[in-house]
Amino acid sequence: MNMIDIGADVIIIGGGPAGAALGSFFAQSGHRAVILEKDIHPRDHVGESMVPSNNFAFHRLGFLPKMEQAGFVHKEGVGWTAPRSRLWNLVSIRTSDYPAPNAVQTYSYNVERDEFDAMLLRHAHELGAKVIQGASVKRVLFDGDRAVGVRVELSDGWSEDVAARFVVDASGRRCLLANQLGLKRKDSEFNQYSIWSRFGDVEEPPPGHEGFVIFHFLGLERAWAWQIPLRNGTASVGVVTDKVDFQKSGRTPEEFFDSLVVRNRTFRHAMRDAKRIRPWAIEADYSYRMEKVAGPGWMLIGDAFRFVDPIFSSGVDVALNSASLAHEAILAAWDGDEEEALANFAVRVDQGVDVWYETTALFYRLQQLFGRFALDTRHREDVARSLQGNPFKQENAARSRKLLALMEEAFEQVMADPDNLLRPGALDAERANS
Repeated sequence: MNMIDIGADVIIIGGGPAGAALGSFFAQSGHRAVILEKDIHPRDHVGESMVPSNNFAFHRLGFLPKMEQAGFVHKEGVGWTAPRSRLWNLVSIRTSDYPAPNAVQTYSYNVERDEFDAMLLRHAHELGAKVIQGASVKRVLFDGDRAVGVRVELSDGWSEDVAARFVVDASGRRCLLANQLGLKRKDSEFNQYSIWSRFGDVEEPPPGHEGFVIFHFLGLERAWAWQIPLRNGTASVGVVTDKVDFQKSGRTPEEFFDSLVVRNRTFRHAMRDAKRIRPWAIEADYSYRMEKVAGPGWMLIGDAFRFVDPIFSSGVDVALNSASLAHEAILAAWDGDEEEALANFAVRVDQGVDVWYETTALFYRLQQLFGRFALDTRHREDVARSLQGNPFKQENAARSRKLLALMEEAFEQVMADPDNLLRPGALDAERANS
């Protein structure tokens, strides 16, 4: 196999948060990382809300000062509104009430992803990673079952096969290597549809909730909306629902968006004077997992390895933590037993994302449980800490799983009582019969 050797210890496909973070980690450890990004940054992306655990990775990378200099909105907490509750009657949790051990700061950030992603990729370059934009990887090259490089095409049409000691796919939902190897499996549980944009003149929550991300429940089992405050008085606003509900509606995306806004009194009030300042963006069929996440000479990280519904802002958390674990595993593979190192990586990343997934699945089964547990002084700290991220850490995963078991028990009790008003659709049925 005739390939160009550019001395790359690792070639990283994709320059989003996962790829940029991994390139940064390798540069910090003195290894040559080459990041191949098919787009030219900045480019739009959904997922503007961070979680506090992201700060540990940003601090490790020396990136937090740049976040502050950019003036990104400080995310101080999260809040929920119910469809028929009085205006701005929030169930809310402030991050500073339950900071993680050794937290470098109590707040996280709401970011414009086009600028944030470009900043993080530039940071990788400044640390010493080689970043090539406009470089589209067409396929990963194998010698037998071992990945040995990539075929890359630049924007000017130049194409070449490039060798690397290790190849990591961080191509996001493009899932280049998983599609090449036939590893991608669509999630049978979630078939979500999302429409969103940026708006001006969206009403913010009451004083004391500055920077809070607000989730508006819509009275539908698989639907919710987000309201994320950004810089310069703008906000990211979007709705999520089951794709089948959208298809059955017969409405245009904008009409469907408007029909969901009016299902929540506070959401409708907040959007009454809103002005859309960007085109609509649509995401659909975005939940999936892989049969395998690593093999001889290759690995999947970030959205390229798995994507979970974004209700709990898990995307960047998965990107940063899977990048950190990948860096650790690849170094261990080079120093010892590669098969064992990759197997340990697979177990740790799968277990971490499984916690996010199970939390999301339970949320969709009974949304009211989260508000109920968040208000209960016995469980409030566990809810807060679980939503702070990094279930890849054993003690965080154990805390979350304990909470999920209690929620599951509560769910079974609710469903066993046909008159329980927490049952899905119970309030709609009650209102219809009154």
